[in-house]
Amino acid sequence: MKITDDEFLELWQKHGSIAKIAKATGLSLRGLNQRRRHLEVSRGLQLNSDKAIANHEVDAHSRVVQKIGHRQIYEITDGIIMVFSDAHFWPGDRSLAFEAFLKLIPELKPKAIICNGDAFDGARISRHPPVGWANMPEVSEELAACQESLGEIANTAKRVRKNVALMWNAGNHDTRYSARLAQMAPDYVRIHGTDLKDHFPEWSFAWSTMVNDNTMIKHRWHGGQHAPFNNTLKSGKNMVTGHLHKLMVTPYADYNGRRYGIDCGTMSEFGPTVDKFTYNEDAPFNWAQGFAVLEFDKQGRLLPPALCEVLDGRAYFERKLIAWENKRKP
Repeated sequence: MKITDDEFLELWQKHGSIAKIAKATGLSLRGLNQRRRHLEVSRGLQLNSDKAIANHEVDAHSRVVQKIGHRQIYEITDGIIMVFSDAHFWPGDRSLAFEAFLKLIPELKPKAIICNGDAFDGARISRHPPVGWANMPEVSEELAACQESLGEIANTAKRVRKNVALMWNAGNHDTRYSARLAQMAPDYVRIHGTDLKDHFPEWSFAWSTMVNDNTMIKHRWHGGQHAPFNNTLKSGKNMVTGHLHKLMVTPYADYNGRRYGIDCGTMSEFGPTVDKFTYNEDAPFNWAQGFAVLEFDKQGRLLPPALCEVLDGRAYFERKLIAWENKRKP
């Protein structure tokens, strides 16, 4: 039996699984996986082994329209997207921002959650040399920590909204996973497990997510203290980034109207006792722990963005205390 590319995509929409397509058609798993890879490359698709993601149906006011190369196109009206960045999950990590994020999901009922890069840290496979004899977790330990934390976010969100969209824009730390393999073992390219996304089937991977053609969400672009300002100035869009760990909103207005440059901060704890950031050499951290909440109105316009920020062991959102350290409980 032979099937065309379009017939394969119809079967994928119906079954969302190579194994199920093989059972329905009698074709080999190997041949079907090769077809899947070919379509991902030639048509810029991302065919995750998850029927809900493959169908990309969320609800009447929110949907993934298409994938163009490494950009995901998303539409939403009258709803909320929660965006976090730079979690750098390590074994045993459970930051206050992470706790606040979980607590706000049932309250905000987001239609989409976006991990905006660097959930995976890749401490041992960095191009940078280790600092002294720092105790860095193994790749397998980091991977397990990411799966546990992102799994908890996904499960919490699905209890609130069955068809919540889960998206992950790759960051520079995330790419360490496949970059090291590509460098050291290039013959293993395209084997399942050699790409970070293979280990997170619930999350749809891309370099960026464009929302309603007015808001670009990606891990990084400009650097420096004024990055959010430069991002929205030069892109002509609302622009949401991470990477710099600043946690800030910078508005900008011109003849096209008012728009926002947003830095999502970091979901990770940091400071002199946190080993993952020893490269900072105990200099002051001009960072902030927290995340961003984006609300879009019935016309799909981004409303003034809100931040959840951790201050002195307490997490606040819209002036309300959301989570706190035990030793600082009010």
